[in-house]
Parts: sequence; structure tokens; C-alpha cells
Amino acid sequence: MKRLIVLIALFGLTTSAWAQYKNEYNPESSIYDRYVTFNISARYGVSFPMGGQQSYVDKVSPTNLALDAEWLFPKRFSIGLKTGYQYTKQRLPRQVYQYDDQSISAVQTRTLSMIPAMISLSYYFSDNAAAIRPYVQMAGGGAFVDYTNYFGPLADQKSGFKGALAPAIGLKYYGRREQGLGAEIQAQYQNVFFNYDLLKNSAPSLMLSAGIVYRWY
Repeated sequence: MKRLIVLIALFGLTTSAWAQYKNEYNPESSIYDRYVTFNISARYGVSFPMGGQQSYVDKVSPTNLALDAEWLFPKRFSIGLKTGYQYTKQRLPRQVYQYDDQSISAVQTRTLSMIPAMISLSYYFSDNAAAIRPYVQMAGGGAFVDYTNYFGPLADQKSGFKGALAPAIGLKYYGRREQGLGAEIQAQYQNVFFNYDLLKNSAPSLMLSAGIVYRWY
């Protein structure tokens, strides 16, 4: 009797899964939901320093560009590439500093620039053809970092490629179903594992960005 109940349950689950499969891959459904499609986006953002980065530059950065490319799969997830350019600067009043065993009077200008290069994995809460597509994302890889602290004409510089992680949440808005051109907003926490002099431990930040997105097949 137990075996019969198990067989009936398995048959029911198999039938349900097959029905769901047939529904998801219905030839009359959107092409976005049947094949791998693509999107690209470009966003401008502002970045808020956090953690160790605040000990070096504690000002909001207004110079941030994010570029994304994604392969969208029918199961509402995507794999993508992320890059862009992030730059922040802070100028301090003239002071006397010890630099290479000498005292100098200079205006200190702290700069930090980053060019990320990451792979992203996203999950969307609506189908690929939807007009509104909220999502969560996890990205990892690295970033080329340039730390340059100017003391007048002199500079203390350190640069290199460092590991990075960047979880994010966002929303794409297309206006209507299957439309190609749309808008995107995103909130991203980024942590670059860079540690040098005044920038202690790592360089985390929160970036809020908005821009345009385009999908096609």
C-alpha cells in the first residue's frame, strides 16, 4: 500500500513538473522566456565611503560610471560582466608634514581611483519579458586601484589589481512588456581588498546609480 502511495505521489510530481515545463516553453510565450537573450546597461552614480576608506577620504564621490553586460537565461537568472570607473578626491588645508625625513608645508590632496572587473550572477523576480524587473545580484572578481596622495608637487603612490566583492539590488523598468530600451537603478555595496598607509584594511563603499538599459535577442 505504501509503495502504491509513493508511486502515485511520484506520478503526480512528474506530471506537475512536465506541465510546468510545457507551460514555460510554450511556443507562444515570449522569445525572451524561451532563449538566452542579452542586455547592456550604463549608469552614473554617487559613492559613499565606508569602513577603512573613510580614514583616507570621507567625502561623497560624484564621479562613478558603471557598465554591465548580461546573458539572460529563461529561468530568470543571468551571468554578466561588470566594469566602470570610480574616482574620489579630498583636499586638506595647508599643513606641515614629515615626508622622507624632511618637513614640508603643503596642501594634501588625497585621490583614489578604481576600475572594477567582475563577473556577476543575478536573479530576477519577474520573467525576462516583463516591463518591471527587480533583482538581486552578487559580483566578484577584482579592481585596479590607484592610491595617490599628493603633498604639493610630491606624491605617495600605490597601485595594483586587488580582489573585490560587490553584492547589489536593483530594478530595471522598460515601460511595457518586451520593450528593448529602459531605465535602471541600483544600490551596490563594494569591498575592494586594498590596504596601504592611510587606507586601512580594505576600501568598502556604497554606490547608488541610475542609467539606461537595453535588452535584445
